[in-house]
Amino acid sequence: MRLSPTWRSIADATTPGRVHVLGLGSIGTFAAHALAEVPKPAQVTLLLHRPNLMDEYVRNGRQVLLKTRQGESVACSGYEFESLQDEKWYRTDPSLKMSSKPAFDTIQDVILCVKTTQTVAALRPLVARLTPESSIMFLQNGAGMIEDVNEHLFPEIKSRPNYITGVISHGVTLNSPFNITHTGAAATSIGLVPRHGAPRNNESSSILPRVSSYITRALPRVPRFNCRTYDWPDILQIQLEKLAVNAVSNPLCALSNTVTDYVFTIPEICRALISEISAVAQALPELKGVSGVAKRFSPEVLGSTVMTILDQNRETTCSMVWDMRAGRETEIRYINGYWSRRGRELGVLTPINDDLVARIEARTAELRRSK
Repeated sequence: MRLSPTWRSIADATTPGRVHVLGLGSIGTFAAHALAEVPKPAQVTLLLHRPNLMDEYVRNGRQVLLKTRQGESVACSGYEFESLQDEKWYRTDPSLKMSSKPAFDTIQDVILCVKTTQTVAALRPLVARLTPESSIMFLQNGAGMIEDVNEHLFPEIKSRPNYITGVISHGVTLNSPFNITHTGAAATSIGLVPRHGAPRNNESSSILPRVSSYITRALPRVPRFNCRTYDWPDILQIQLEKLAVNAVSNPLCALSNTVTDYVFTIPEICRALISEISAVAQALPELKGVSGVAKRFSPEVLGSTVMTILDQNRETTCSMVWDMRAGRETEIRYINGYWSRRGRELGVLTPINDDLVARIEARTAELRRSK
């Protein structure tokens, strides 16, 4: 993998401005905490989808608290806030009970950490504040969200913001709003998406975003976040590897309502599923001509990558298991559904992925009706 020389050469091209964080679950809170740990940080605005989250912030001592694996507590403060009311964002002060002025200013950088299924709805109230010079970092599980955003929010290429793919493998638990525990130190990988979005078929992948993003320079400066920047083909491969891990663990564990260790009791199914994913990955036009793809995504190497990661997380309860237990919509369309969708486009059969998508959606509908 190559670190992006383009980003290194423009590292001082812009000065810190303001970064917005949308989605304050475990990963969003972790990102907000990391942004405050940047030397000479930009102003960070946390976007609250529920106004009463401000009460939670006040109860938490007006800080974002991170507990390390060693038991240390690291607090960060100084955040600003906006809250969503009637599909509009309002600047909000922790000292006030109600929101104050509507926010119309242009957004420079936003880190998006909402569930993949909520991506378009979450971004819609911000569209008027996003310009072709803005940057959106998609720090989420799954794949295919950018295509949805382009289709529903930015159909014209010239009006699209710049996109950044983020892949995070840290273990983070949300104890309560604005209070997290860093359960497992790992890595964060980020990369610029070509200007036309994730290219398909014969689309060019060489057109990079128009401007340098503050967050692509700032986050690698936070040791705890362990963030590195990569060129497009490399960050795409990292994303696809994580997607393969989730495609094996999430639906199989969700259907059995159990921890990750379960997948090791069904090796034949796992091998067959990984073989399907391997065939789709090797056929992707985005990776055509990229050195090492055939080996990296061969069934043997990809299988070893996936099962090694799962072996390190045998006692983990996948997010899809929690969603199913709560009767929430799952992210299956952006995990196994991605492999099914790309398989159909490329003429690669994916019967196991197709079946898992159908079974998860049917089970979710059944559970939601029962509740």
